[in-house]
Amino acid sequence: MGREDFLQKHDPTPDRAAEEEYHRKLEQEIERLKKRVGTDERLFQYIRDSLGVIQAPKPVEYPAPTLKHDAVHAMLNVADPHAEESVLAEEMEGLAEYNWEIFQARMNRTAVKTLELVNIMRQASSIRHLDVNLLGDMLTGKILPQEEGYGTSMAMPTALPKVAFELAQMLISFSGHFEKIRVNCVCGNHGRDTAKSVYKMTADRNWDMSIYLAAQYMTQEASNIEWNIPHSIMHVTDVVGYKCLISHNMEVRMTHRTPYYPIETTVDMEHRARAGTGKDFTYVFMGHWHHYAILDNNTIMCPSMIGANQYSRFSLHKNAVPAQLLCFFTRKHGLVSQWPIRL
Repeated sequence: MGREDFLQKHDPTPDRAAEEEYHRKLEQEIERLKKRVGTDERLFQYIRDSLGVIQAPKPVEYPAPTLKHDAVHAMLNVADPHAEESVLAEEMEGLAEYNWEIFQARMNRTAVKTLELVNIMRQASSIRHLDVNLLGDMLTGKILPQEEGYGTSMAMPTALPKVAFELAQMLISFSGHFEKIRVNCVCGNHGRDTAKSVYKMTADRNWDMSIYLAAQYMTQEASNIEWNIPHSIMHVTDVVGYKCLISHNMEVRMTHRTPYYPIETTVDMEHRARAGTGKDFTYVFMGHWHHYAILDNNTIMCPSMIGANQYSRFSLHKNAVPAQLLCFFTRKHGLVSQWPIRL
């Protein structure tokens, strides 16, 4: 045993001790659940059976558009709900507040306003398809062991199925209004279950993935909802012939200001790395930065559902307005409009 290993075992640092205690509690909770329901397979069955399947609505018939413009493809970007986070108004000088009830109201408003705006566009163009990009940080999570239960409105085991249900309910509400819905998923940094970020098995060690899989199960009755849940940090989707790279934050680090130039540099590096592979892209959609911005080379930073919290206000020094981003594409012109849905 080396000196460093010896010291970690017999005189661990506070962070190491907190991490070991965190994992010990998780193991105890798993063992407790196993005693109730049996093996790992029985535990999975128990969790799955506790999730309900939502019935799909009947399709809504829309008349042909009044005007004869090109067909349009809609895209909704859902970024950074931080569903179970609690933001107290007294900690924000009264400038922001967030809790579970506000999260539910904003999910509902996102769904209602998406359909309203799409129906406005339907006066001029046919809109049959919708992409929903889930850009991560569905939960606040517990990325540091010592933060367990701090600043949240409910425990993780309670929040996970409830958030999945809210997401599934929104997607089901869309299913009657579009011929096809494609849900593209990436995991954020808040959902990870490791103290430090990792690059191997990133999606498999993330609570966002659990929410996506649970919501996929709940929406299985809607045959027109297609799920795309990759295990990569970022991936490319095709929208009417235009390649779109979606990522939570492009793996760019923050240094007390929004790193606009490093983001643009990273996007350029990705272009070079993907040249000739068939995985190059025209547009980038990302979350994480809690505000809306359009950078060079078609890079779109999507606004967050939570809006202002301690991170965005006192670390990024941004007045983050809660919003989600609805976009429209045409085959001829690509991305033709962006409509932030203010929440």
